[in-house]
Amino acid sequence: MNLNQFEKRAEVFREEMLREYYQAMAGLKEHLEIAPIYERYADLFAEDTVRWLLGQRQDKRGRYLAELATMGYLEQRVKELTEAITNFILKATVEWDGEEIPYQTVQPRIANEPVMERRHELYARQRAVTAQSNDRRAERFQAMYNAAQELGFTDYTTMCDQLEDLHLAWLTEQMQTFLARTEQVYVEQLAHYLATIGVPEDKADISDSLYLFRAPHFDGLFPAERMLPALRATLSGLGIDLDSQEGLDLDTEPRPLKSPRAFCAPIRVPDEVKLVIKPIGGQNDYKALFHEAGHAQHAVNTAAELPFAFKRLGDNSVTEGYAFLFDNLIRNRHWLREVLKTPDCEDYVKFSRFHKLWFLRRYGAKLLYEQELHAGVKDPASRYTEILGNALKVTIASERYLEDVDDAYYVAQYLRAWIFEVQMRRYLEREYGSTWFTKPAAGRFLMDLWRQGQRDNVVELARQMGYEGLDLEPLTEELLNF
Repeated sequence: MNLNQFEKRAEVFREEMLREYYQAMAGLKEHLEIAPIYERYADLFAEDTVRWLLGQRQDKRGRYLAELATMGYLEQRVKELTEAITNFILKATVEWDGEEIPYQTVQPRIANEPVMERRHELYARQRAVTAQSNDRRAERFQAMYNAAQELGFTDYTTMCDQLEDLHLAWLTEQMQTFLARTEQVYVEQLAHYLATIGVPEDKADISDSLYLFRAPHFDGLFPAERMLPALRATLSGLGIDLDSQEGLDLDTEPRPLKSPRAFCAPIRVPDEVKLVIKPIGGQNDYKALFHEAGHAQHAVNTAAELPFAFKRLGDNSVTEGYAFLFDNLIRNRHWLREVLKTPDCEDYVKFSRFHKLWFLRRYGAKLLYEQELHAGVKDPASRYTEILGNALKVTIASERYLEDVDDAYYVAQYLRAWIFEVQMRRYLEREYGSTWFTKPAAGRFLMDLWRQGQRDNVVELARQMGYEGLDLEPLTEELLNF
């Protein structure tokens, strides 16, 4: 098999995998079945194939294909455990108010529960179910650690850092500084917002944050019937007609087994892209829709003639950056006034800035924790509660110490994307004004970026916009401004 043959076969494999995940996570089927797919494409992830590809990293295309093969090698080693964990979650239920409710629907219930004691109790029951998957999750991570070392990498972290070009040492230092610099303003704002929902600081846990950020009192600003028209109007302002994009399918239908976490499934780029959300109401729906719309626009506008390695592989911070650019519009006072016709939005803008600060501190803490986890720290559950608790100042559930970890340091991709998004947004504002989202010229600039797929990483894209590289300072300044 040569590089071209591998790439073509890998594209078909990825399409089948994404279709399977889409159908399971969108609630269209009851079980996730990825093991048969890995078996059909076992030749892509055979050890000798992976080792050969690791020697083909002289250019971007070779590096991206080597990363795909290596991560696929690890994933196929744990495919049965991945299936078992996912199917356990899909089948799991939680007893509540005399009925068995699907595990997947618990989080929206918590987010909409106004009574603190009931939130805490429902969250406790959810955590008890979560804990039942931890042995399998631990076994799964250990198997991936072993596979990484068998391929010659020092450890799992080194493998991810090298293959994905994450610069973890730099990013870790940046986030440690960020956590220290934003500590005081975060503590002040947390106390203020917990008071608005009647939760004492010493009793607050993550379930209270779900309710706080559900923010039903802002629902009036974000009526359900305006959500899709707002997206259409925003894209129209950029010169994009949502309804003429034949490759894009918007899936908003509620289903019992549908994941509460919105996602975009770019099954075949740019011809078959699924944008999936499960509405629970208010500003969170808007954010979810716009975030996934950013992914979807990137995918559906990617040039069809690009090689698969540049269409679907590479630096995922790039597509996350486009997603953050769109979901940030929901907290943009100019967008709120221009598109939603909301004249009085300052309370919401301030609240949403705190929401973003929460997320950045949470993900910064996760980056620190995940490095300890993957290094084999003793009692990782305690370190999870300690590190995230110090960052967020609320009680952290130890049961989630593995559930809250994405493969391959995706936490770093999110953090790099948040940094890049602010730089990209400032470039758009500088070139096209504060209402750049109403300018077709800005849309043409974005579409030119989207056409490149993920050929270039976020550092290279930032340099193309005149920056020296990624710079955390603009994001830090933005989140200190209360």
